[in-house]
Amino acid sequence: MSLEDMMNFIENNLKEDFTLEHLSQRCHYSTRQLYYYFHDITGMPVMTYVRKRRLFRAAGEIALGRKMYDVAMDYGFETQAGFYKAFLQYIGCTPSEYRCHHQLKQHRKIHPKLLSTKEALENMKEIEIRKLRLTDAKSLWENIFSANTPEEVKQRVEANVKKMENGESIFLTAVAKEQVVGAVLVEKSQYILHPHKGKLADVVVNPAFQKQGLGKKLCHEAFAQAKQLGCTHITTSCRGDGSEHFYTAIGMEPCGKIPGGLREPWGEERIYDEIYFYKQL
Repeated sequence: MSLEDMMNFIENNLKEDFTLEHLSQRCHYSTRQLYYYFHDITGMPVMTYVRKRRLFRAAGEIALGRKMYDVAMDYGFETQAGFYKAFLQYIGCTPSEYRCHHQLKQHRKIHPKLLSTKEALENMKEIEIRKLRLTDAKSLWENIFSANTPEEVKQRVEANVKKMENGESIFLTAVAKEQVVGAVLVEKSQYILHPHKGKLADVVVNPAFQKQGLGKKLCHEAFAQAKQLGCTHITTSCRGDGSEHFYTAIGMEPCGKIPGGLREPWGEERIYDEIYFYKQL
């Protein structure tokens, strides 16, 4: 069984009771071999990975309104108190806080604080575009990456700050009145034949600040900084749902399409064409 097969098995059986010994038997490894094999590739013990995946899946069900006790029992926790403690440790907030935050983002979309922030700005020139900081994690979660957990965003911020220090990426934020309202990430390719390429991995602007040219401004600044890192080409892809118009507006050229290439797994599955773009710097 390959690592991908093992992860698929774990993902499809998160509500089932299995142990390291069960996984070892399926993979035809000893428990010791499996432990080190998985740890070397993922950076964590296999059962720690299983626990985290159960909690992240449980968080999704909490967000949809299921009772904490029922979710805890479904994912193998013996007590509600044990689930609460583990949820706080891995997700970074309590189950009720996570549900409230998710509902706010799902139904209101725009954080109330940002509405007053926008009203307080005289014009878009007051927005500062700067490199990502470790202290941006909370604001990024609240305003930009609300589909992730606080812990996921924190880990992502820490990883990208380190990558920037090593010259491997450009992660810029747009900040208004100390609130992060937009973000863009360009990752430099690590492939041996693509040292000159960068990938536009993320560009996100909070709804309160959209349609004012902020996304375009973020991308142009990121492209300029990527060029300083030695990038001569930027590539990306997006859903074929109208999103492609943004990428042509920032000067990227469409260069291909995979029909049905993207699938959204949240709620009712949606399938989109995947559109590819490039830009020569």
